[in-house]
Amino acid sequence: MKPAALRESMRPHGRVAADCVNCLHLADCGGIEPDLNLFNPNCVQAYCCNPSGDKAIAAECDDVCPNNPKYLALLREVGGNLWFDGLPTISQSAVELPRFVPVVYRRYVRKVMVKWPVVALDTYQVVRLDNDKMGTVGDCPASLRQEFGLSPDTAVILRGVADDHPLERYWSYRRRDGIPQQLARLGVRLAVGPNFSHFLNVPRHDNLFNRKRQLLCLAEFAEAGLNPVPHLNAAQPGDWRYWGKFLGENPSITVVAVEFETGNRSGGEGQRVVAELARLQQVAGRPLHPLVIGGTQFLERIATEFRAACFVDSTPFMKTVYRRSFVSLGLNGKRRWRKSATSPGESLDTLLAHNLRSYSDWLDWRWATAAGEIVRMPLAQRTPLAMVAS
Repeated sequence: MKPAALRESMRPHGRVAADCVNCLHLADCGGIEPDLNLFNPNCVQAYCCNPSGDKAIAAECDDVCPNNPKYLALLREVGGNLWFDGLPTISQSAVELPRFVPVVYRRYVRKVMVKWPVVALDTYQVVRLDNDKMGTVGDCPASLRQEFGLSPDTAVILRGVADDHPLERYWSYRRRDGIPQQLARLGVRLAVGPNFSHFLNVPRHDNLFNRKRQLLCLAEFAEAGLNPVPHLNAAQPGDWRYWGKFLGENPSITVVAVEFETGNRSGGEGQRVVAELARLQQVAGRPLHPLVIGGTQFLERIATEFRAACFVDSTPFMKTVYRRSFVSLGLNGKRRWRKSATSPGESLDTLLAHNLRSYSDWLDWRWATAAGEIVRMPLAQRTPLAMVAS
């Protein structure tokens, strides 16, 4: 079944599988809500890849599942269980965030000097593995900014979002090599927790395992002196209910991250996630400040639900690398990227500055329009909206 069809088949209908009622993980999991059918299976019955216990399949299985021979060893990685009551409270310090934060990639910085108030860096480019030892690419704020071609006064957010391979590598080395402590020396403003995958067609033990890994990483961030941001992964309605409980138990947290670069990219899924975020804000009883990773297509909906949001997007940086210039086509919201050829060896600094400013202004204009704010002058003549407190 394709991911979109699988997601649709698992829409909540208000009734969990019968066997979920007696599961010891129900309080943290919330149960699965698959299509109503004759058998109404639990998550292991529905999604275990090896119900027959075939040894060849077991050797290749990476799912955290009671039928996996490695299940107990995997549990030991997260304290021996999949319960969440014993986790420490996580504190988050208030910060100021602009509406737009560009993502900057290290492999391209030889071509540009990035002069922008706040940028986001890929956490797994900030750390690297060399001869079985993991460490950060810089050992102080100045050396980090030099490595990424940033101006000395640029503030940094660690984005935290990545594919499984760098996430698993970070998990394997983080404690042995003291990675949270190394990251804390770099003077970053926020550190988003690793977004360990929440798959749809796996036993729920796998999702709980990955949720607990993220929360353990967040606790390690906080202990090291970093300012942690939870990434709100969710595969079932019970996951959103858990995040509501989490925010109730951690009242200092207002900035929360959600990525829209994979399964949430489509219109239907993305709109549902924004709706869940809005409900989560109501449950929390305080304004939340979403850190929206790759989701500018949902800006208008987000502007109607939240006082403020921060959009983390690599588009203007990558368009600059490929010699494209942002062009706004008036006040109807349309825009395009026009070819902007450069001479061999010519600096891209001017083009990047133009793209960052124009793209940021475009997002500000869209937000002001959606939120009903008064726009008194054309986009090209406006200055960016003031930075907002979380």
